[in-house]
Amino acid sequence: MGVDYEETKRKLIEKKQELGKMMEDLLADASDVDVNELSSLDTNHLVDSATNMINREEISGKLESIKVMLLDIEHALAKLEKNKEKFGLCELCNKPIEEQRLAVIPWSRYCIACKTKLDKRR
Repeated sequence: MGVDYEETKRKLIEKKQELGKMMEDLLADASDVDVNELSSLDTNHLVDSATNMINREEISGKLESIKVMLLDIEHALAKLEKNKEKFGLCELCNKPIEEQRLAVIPWSRYCIACKTKLDKRR
């Protein structure tokens, strides 16, 4: 069937905008937390502060995941603009990435086999 480059580009731009909004929301949530909360000796307040610290760590992890996805999306968009013939090819084995995978994750850099190998190494 082949890759519909315009449709793929549209999906990538939509996902980029969606992730940007998610990032804004997470940053707003993180800024709602008072950094000076640990100065109080109130036990309930300390529990709340610990919970907020955990929430900040979760937000930080989510922000990092979004950042990685945004970098991959930018990479895919650049490939579509500058090197279209390489789009949809695995960056490790240079074989075509499965169409179903690209339909779901158009910013995929690797075929399923290579991605699985990479994940096992981590």
